[in-house]
Amino acid sequence: MLGAFALGVLLTPVARSFAVRWNVVDHPVGDKIHRVSTPLLGGVAVYLTFAIASLVLLPLSAPVVGILAGGFVAVAIGILDEVLTLRPLVHLAGQVAAALVGIMAGVGVVANISDPVSALTSPGWAVPVWLGLPITVFWIVGMMNTMNFLDGMDGLAAGVAALTTLVLAVWASEPQRFYITSTTHLEQVILPVSLAGALLAFLVFNWHPARIFLGDSGSMFLGFSLGALSIVGPAKLGTALLVLVIPILDVAWAIVRRRMRGRSFLTGDKQHVYHRMLELGLSHTTTVLLLYFLCLALAGMDLLLFKVAKLVAFVLLALVTGTTFVVLEVRATRRNAALVSRQAVGR
Repeated sequence: MLGAFALGVLLTPVARSFAVRWNVVDHPVGDKIHRVSTPLLGGVAVYLTFAIASLVLLPLSAPVVGILAGGFVAVAIGILDEVLTLRPLVHLAGQVAAALVGIMAGVGVVANISDPVSALTSPGWAVPVWLGLPITVFWIVGMMNTMNFLDGMDGLAAGVAALTTLVLAVWASEPQRFYITSTTHLEQVILPVSLAGALLAFLVFNWHPARIFLGDSGSMFLGFSLGALSIVGPAKLGTALLVLVIPILDVAWAIVRRRMRGRSFLTGDKQHVYHRMLELGLSHTTTVLLLYFLCLALAGMDLLLFKVAKLVAFVLLALVTGTTFVVLEVRATRRNAALVSRQAVGR
């Protein structure tokens, strides 16, 4: 992780200088929170740091090749979107392509689903390939959109992703926690730890006020890598679901909200959970740190809970989070309606 951090500190300013030279810059227009034009291509620095660290430290096993290949496609599609502003359906097709490339190159598909009510030694339910493939594509694409939606504030997506990768590494480094006899594959620890180091280095430049953004290339790569790492590692999907339950449900609520208003779910708005927190009067830094703390608390729960307890915790948290989203939405709608009414009276 220290090696990846040092490399990331060197590569991130290089990516920033290229973004400035090529005018790949995010301007403060529309629904965006930032007020200063900021270079993009931060995702390129994160990917290169991760790729170099992985290639130096690991043999070219199937998981390594799969994550690097799929991640490369994700970064490439993200760069095209930053430069050309791809249409939403083209952007979605690119996400599916990145997922398929990663799966075919070595990530593989979900082959087993844990039985939450069985003993810890139970192998769970086998998933046939014809079903595992669409589940895996849906999972990876969903994670890519989760990170894309989360990347709306300085330091938020990178910090949350770094925390998630560290939790995945902790699970992979302690095979006895699963009560199994097979040895842990080295890449299941090195890959998430390398990504965590790259993200922590990027945070040095992305902390508010940010000097560089992840950009679509970064959010696409982070979503792909988190989705893939949760498949190739022992922690599987349950850990990512629990640690990222807030941003995942934020994406789900955004899809419902936009469809109810007749809009494409791929369009943007200023109604994500962090927007609502800012509307409550929290500062930028306080909002990010609070979301860090919530994800950290969820990570602690994930490391302490097993099977049924983890499932119950996820369901309860989903209900509480969903209810909170609805309350915030109703509150904001009433406030906006009152504001419009006062403006009309003033005229």
